Amino acid sequence: MSSTPSTSDTSSESSTSPATIVLCKVCALSAHGSHFGVLACRACAAFFRRTVVLERQKQYKCKKGKNECPVDTAERYQCRLCRYNKCVDLGMTPENVQFNRESASRTRKRKNENSIAQTNSFKLIPRSDNAFLGKPRTIMDISSLSTKIKSVLNGKTYNLDSAAKKMNSLEAAEYALKKWRSQQKTEDKMEKVGELPVRQLFVIFEKQMVMIAEWLIHNPDFRMLDEEEKYLYFKAVWNMWRRFERFEMSVKMFGNQVLTKRKFAISNEKLMVMDSCIDYSEITDLPNSKVAEMFRLTRSKLFHQLAKPLMELNPSSIEMAYMLTQLSWQIAGKKMQGNVIEIGERVCDNLADDLHSYYQKNEKRSNYAGRLVRLMNIVNAMKKIHLQRKNTMELARIFEMFKVDFSDPDIFDC
Repeated sequence: MSSTPSTSDTSSESSTSPATIVLCKVCALSAHGSHFGVLACRACAAFFRRTVVLERQKQYKCKKGKNECPVDTAERYQCRLCRYNKCVDLGMTPENVQFNRESASRTRKRKNENSIAQTNSFKLIPRSDNAFLGKPRTIMDISSLSTKIKSVLNGKTYNLDSAAKKMNSLEAAEYALKKWRSQQKTEDKMEKVGELPVRQLFVIFEKQMVMIAEWLIHNPDFRMLDEEEKYLYFKAVWNMWRRFERFEMSVKMFGNQVLTKRKFAISNEKLMVMDSCIDYSEITDLPNSKVAEMFRLTRSKLFHQLAKPLMELNPSSIEMAYMLTQLSWQIAGKKMQGNVIEIGERVCDNLADDLHSYYQKNEKRSNYAGRLVRLMNIVNAMKKIHLQRKNTMELARIFEMFKVDFSDPDIFDC
């Protein structure tokens, strides 16, 4: 059940009949509930939250220069500084979040909305604290998936092949990558997706997440991390790893059609093309087109900044393993700092030595400096795209674009 407003000026209003109209203390429009300790409408609550989170109050200036503009039904949008000051004067604080009380009909509606079909390890359950800023929330419980991944990372449910144990770090990374990619179907056997429901996307993610955990433990330096570090590392890199691996595989399979027809092997079994889309309706009230627009820039950069270099370079599987390992340690190091940065620097040095040996012994290539520069250009471009997408997801979280919260909050932060 939602908590009731605790301020004295709202106690009588909370007990009034359902027909009574309760007004927003800020602008005098119909209130939705108690937000940040004050009875307010959704618009004023959202305005206050955006202002505090983005520290916009430092930029606001009074329209009339007197700090006494009226804030009411007609004038609430006219002066942001006076509107913010009124919120503060009324007692709004970010630490004092109260939630609206739901009517029985709204509760029933939420139960219906939350009876979404469950998919593998992703379980949708209602939030007991109900809503924030008036938006129904649901928890995506991924605890069973987290347990599965941790078991792999800690060597409890996956054992390295004896062959992999005899390899150097780069060879082991390539070995695990090729093992995964051996399951890739050819284009004629793949399912062409028109519209992919987001719950099916989660099914794809689950399989890929477990595989990425299996790939990570092929690195001896990763295996030296403690259990908590391993899981934090995994959460920092898995989505970047998945996105880059799938894109490079798409370029390898479809060549220039990645650009002309937007062909993308989203999994070993499913193919998306230019007119394909993901249906996000189960996790957001926004139209699919709005969600797609939110990710348009980073998606466009993925195609336009990486496709051509990858086509021209045509990296071998060992070079792809090199790039994935470089990216993983760099991104995990940036996220985790300290010990992981130090280990990552050593890993990258060893990788360079391993790649040098590979070029000289396997390809009889002595002059590879130019090729190595191009590999690192791809790595750096992918890293920038990843960080931009991470910023996009942070903004989506700030403005509550999705109505689902994950039980493990930062696992989908990019």
